[in-house]
Amino acid sequence: MPGYDRMRILVTGGNGSVGRGLIPALLARDQHVVALDKELGALRAMTHPELELVAGAVEDASAISEASRGAEAIIHLAWSFSDDPRVLLEEDLRGHLNLLEAARANRTRHFVYTSTAVVYGKPLRAPIDEEHPLRVLEARKPTYGMAKEFAEKLTLLAARADNLPATILRFWWAFGEEIGGRHLREMLRTAAAGKPLPVPANCGGSFLSMEDFIQVVEVILLNAGSFGQVFNLASLYVTWEEVGRMVVEVTGSSAGVEVVPAPEWTGAAFLADRWELDDRKIRERLGCKPARDAAGVREAMRRAIARTWKQMAQTT
Repeated sequence: MPGYDRMRILVTGGNGSVGRGLIPALLARDQHVVALDKELGALRAMTHPELELVAGAVEDASAISEASRGAEAIIHLAWSFSDDPRVLLEEDLRGHLNLLEAARANRTRHFVYTSTAVVYGKPLRAPIDEEHPLRVLEARKPTYGMAKEFAEKLTLLAARADNLPATILRFWWAFGEEIGGRHLREMLRTAAAGKPLPVPANCGGSFLSMEDFIQVVEVILLNAGSFGQVFNLASLYVTWEEVGRMVVEVTGSSAGVEVVPAPEWTGAAFLADRWELDDRKIRERLGCKPARDAAGVREAMRRAIARTWKQMAQTT
């Protein structure tokens, strides 16, 4: 990794889709990685002398104490997608505080918190830059958005009050070799059934490839220019019409994509906004740009959708 020597890096939520993509990249760059997760799952198949697995939750102070010991960097990915305020308070936010306390105690050299575009609530404008109001009460998952925003504020407070080197990353939808998401899976099932695939016109989102997320981590770690900062991350804005055409192609559907004018859309509310993130801040300040051009990102997305469909078809 450029700019620094080998480190001990704690990755929380290591068994999640982002963690499973990031950890091999860190190991390939000669870092010692401690992966913490409630369920270690696929990580157990990763046999590497520099990978240390800790089974535990972030809200478990003893697990955090074990996993964070000597950590020079913490990349905090773990978070539930719960809408239950008790879960968010007793697990997610308690865990966030545990990690901040551990970072202080270990004099961690960098704390990286992966937040979400959901903190913007409902977009007022596009593209959405980091100065866009945080309208969490208008979000499709308001309690989730409130908790993520509060965790951001706790991180920034620690950065200011305790001089903790910290960075916040916001993104919308990440994908690697596969791509998750309930709405996408519903689209795949609809197309495979030979039904027309309805999508709202002029709506979509800024997808983030794991390739680009990994590149960002490489650039920001121990980079003083990232300390105390909030950055949007994006590889490419892709409309639901474009995604729909990829879905039709990979499923071999005989039905087409039906583009519905936004005012007439009655489908999932999640699809009915323009989640176009403005990532100029990290591009201009730190030189982080997508590794692929627009055509390359679209092709990577198509392959991820195809792989996801293949796995779905094999399990049905």
